[in-house]
Amino acid sequence: MVSGKDKKKSRFNVIDLVIVLFIILALVGIFIRFNIAEHFDFNSHGDVFEIEFYVENVLRGTERHLQPGTVFHIHIDSVPIGIVTEILDVRDAVSYATTIHGDITRSYSIGRVDITGIMSSRGRVTSDGHFMINGNAFVTAGSQFLIHTEMREVNIIVMSVRLAD
Repeated sequence: MVSGKDKKKSRFNVIDLVIVLFIILALVGIFIRFNIAEHFDFNSHGDVFEIEFYVENVLRGTERHLQPGTVFHIHIDSVPIGIVTEILDVRDAVSYATTIHGDITRSYSIGRVDITGIMSSRGRVTSDGHFMINGNAFVTAGSQFLIHTEMREVNIIVMSVRLAD
């Protein structure tokens, strides 16, 4: 004979309710991610703008790896920030030195070049006129980015930013 104490009661408790709510919320999140998010521009890739960049004092030959069509990536995650559309200038790298008399002289670094070019990038323009690459990195004249391509890693200095025509 089974006594009342040995009989197990199965009833719905608070922990079960919390688990069911988490499952429902997870399903709603999955639905939103795959059905609704594609209709909104959450990645902030709206406007196309051109960034004039300057690469200072790099080894001669680097310009062969920064040709039109080269994709610039940033960060360890290799987030693409733009595509080189044009190389404007490649010239011998300039260096300045002070003489013992205090005069500043201009000289050229042997085997080194400075590169100026334009890359096309996508992002947003904020209400106060600032440009944001991929919606998360501000870019203005004077900004510096350590970028990498498939073959090289260089530091670029932004010379100017403007909306593309």
